[in-house]
Amino acid sequence: MLRALGRAGDRADGGIVPSGSSNVPSGSAAGYDPCVDDETAVYLNTPAVQAALHVDTGATINRAWSDCSNTLQYSRQDLLTSMLPVYHKLLAQDGPDALHIYVFSGDVDGIVPVTGTRMWLDRLGLNASSSGNKAWKSWTTAVGQVGGYTTEYVTPTATNFTFVTVRNAGHMVPAAQPSRALEMFQAFLARTVPQ
Repeated sequence: MLRALGRAGDRADGGIVPSGSSNVPSGSAAGYDPCVDDETAVYLNTPAVQAALHVDTGATINRAWSDCSNTLQYSRQDLLTSMLPVYHKLLAQDGPDALHIYVFSGDVDGIVPVTGTRMWLDRLGLNASSSGNKAWKSWTTAVGQVGGYTTEYVTPTATNFTFVTVRNAGHMVPAAQPSRALEMFQAFLARTVPQ
């Protein structure tokens, strides 16, 4: 995600921004880089990046980053367990512990579509804010394009909860729409919503 945000750009047609990699084989879909995992591994294993991330390179165990690891063994028994109780616990945070939560979806995501995300958001039992234009409002990118839509929800605490869609993005939002992902991330850090 960091690399995708670092090369943030946008095309007028809303398409994918090419990575500029020379590793893209001829005949590949425009902008699709099948070697992005390899490039990420190279990037995350550079000494400067590991120093910035405070990786203990002097440790006796291997600290080399890879996209696959057997270090963590995930249980398949809870694969379909609902995350709703976790969100209810997060939404209960109040006062100085109040959180700023963004749930976001690319609007052409075939893995976790917007409709599926909205369905489980409805199961949280929250109401969309009716103050101002906070219920299903479009947001505009810095270049004047519709970036997607936002819905701010009313929570029982001081926790902010916002759903954001990103136009023309699939499951990997920063890879498909890096400039829109960056604008969304900057708004999140500013504890606001994309405008």
